[in-house]
Amino acid sequence: MTKTYITMISLQSRQGLLKTCYRPQGFALKKNRKTSFPIIPVIAEDYREGDTVKILAVRADNMDTPDNYMVFLEELADLGISSDHVTEIPVAEAQGDAAGVGLLLRILDEIPEDSVIRADITFGTKPMSAILLYAMNFVEKLKDAEVEGIYYGEILRRKGEQVEDGAILHDLTVFKLLGDTIDQMEAMKLEDPQKILHRMLERQAEAPV
Repeated sequence: MTKTYITMISLQSRQGLLKTCYRPQGFALKKNRKTSFPIIPVIAEDYREGDTVKILAVRADNMDTPDNYMVFLEELADLGISSDHVTEIPVAEAQGDAAGVGLLLRILDEIPEDSVIRADITFGTKPMSAILLYAMNFVEKLKDAEVEGIYYGEILRRKGEQVEDGAILHDLTVFKLLGDTIDQMEAMKLEDPQKILHRMLERQAEAPV
């Protein structure tokens, strides 16, 4: 089994690349830490020495991302993961239809069979983040792979300044699972699937924490 981690490299300048502690929302990270990349504490939590690892780093081709990519490699080295395990995917910053489909297919091509995947959609352009989300929806249908986590790091700001302790790490995996459930209900031709979804949500809210 390969543990596959996917992230976008920040478009910000090196000086603007914040290093902060993202507080997990609704889940725990015992190995949380200050980072410039929200995927780093996720990797720290999951990675064990001797694991088979592949890391995909999608990098928009602009003047700031090469420096930020090196920061990412440094943070991985702190976890004991060398750049040999990293596949860099450089792409044009402006994503038209053809380039976007090409990026989607490249991500899917680079994910090994028998993979467990965790992906971070924080950085990159908005189209790039959407493309990675689509890739996470498609990969289980195309490969022997399982998506374990989809994350987004949010920096809270007030008047343009970061709020103290105002960084949150969101786990968005539930929305992919919801889409999988809808696909299953459609295949089963269930009546009133939306009503079923509301019942599922109510039961989840009633369940003890």
